[in-house]
Amino acid sequence: MPPKAVCLGLDWGTTSLRGYLIGAGGKVLAARADNAGILQIENEAFGPALAALAGDWLAANEELPIIASGMIGSRQGWFEVPYAELPAGAADLTPIRFDGFERPIHFVPGLTFRNDDGVPDVMRGEETQIAGVGKDGIFLMPGSHSKWVLVVDGQITWFATFMTGELFAALKDHTILGRMMTGPMTPGVADDEAAFARGVAYGHGHGAPLHSLFSARTLALFGDLPEAGVSAYLSGLLIGAEIAEARALVNNSDPTITIIGEAELSRRYETALSHCGLSARLAPGDAAARGLWSIAMAAGLLAT
Repeated sequence: MPPKAVCLGLDWGTTSLRGYLIGAGGKVLAARADNAGILQIENEAFGPALAALAGDWLAANEELPIIASGMIGSRQGWFEVPYAELPAGAADLTPIRFDGFERPIHFVPGLTFRNDDGVPDVMRGEETQIAGVGKDGIFLMPGSHSKWVLVVDGQITWFATFMTGELFAALKDHTILGRMMTGPMTPGVADDEAAFARGVAYGHGHGAPLHSLFSARTLALFGDLPEAGVSAYLSGLLIGAEIAEARALVNNSDPTITIIGEAELSRRYETALSHCGLSARLAPGDAAARGLWSIAMAAGLLAT
């Protein structure tokens, strides 16, 4: 007899929807993905999108609990869930019940944090992945809006967001820096490893990039950087600056950073961290699913 599912976990973000049939101990029994992120859903048709992804799973088990995290619980999502505050671990992320589907859905709250200047920061979805890893230390979650997170005694105590990926896209598409780019156009992905390493070193060494950004144009203009390497150099420069700023902010001396994210981009950040004298390890790919299970268990949503 195949293992029995104990819950349906949904990692529902801005651009994608991932569903997991989760068994005992947080083991993923089956997984599916769709390009049904909240920005792709028209006329608030979230219910049909969920039914399309997991209708057969739900029909096979009418008692299967549903737990969801990510931007689906934001103001632009299906049901806005208030942010929880730090410090927070799995037991503090109590899901909020929503009855707007054929059966209840429990939405995991995101987190908010104010820095020493009183400026708020937020996350939705990353807290669930952190709960799924279950370790203390520094976590890096690269993407359009990279997150750096500090976990102490199983609780998130600090985090900060860096708009590295989105800034790369804006500079590439809407500034003079993109005029000479002939290489790869994906943030963090570089054919020219030397150009990427050079960018990381310059960005990490100079921190705030407002001046150093222009080097992506002038180095190519004077032939010190091939045009095919401009994209890689700019990506490295921004990532290097991100690493420098994050390490200056986080109050932790642990030199090893755990990376949670898409495989290719995670490897690029791992390379960049190495260029900066830091070590990294990659988290398991099922962090979101295990986090959903951990939060559901802590909230008493699952039979023990």
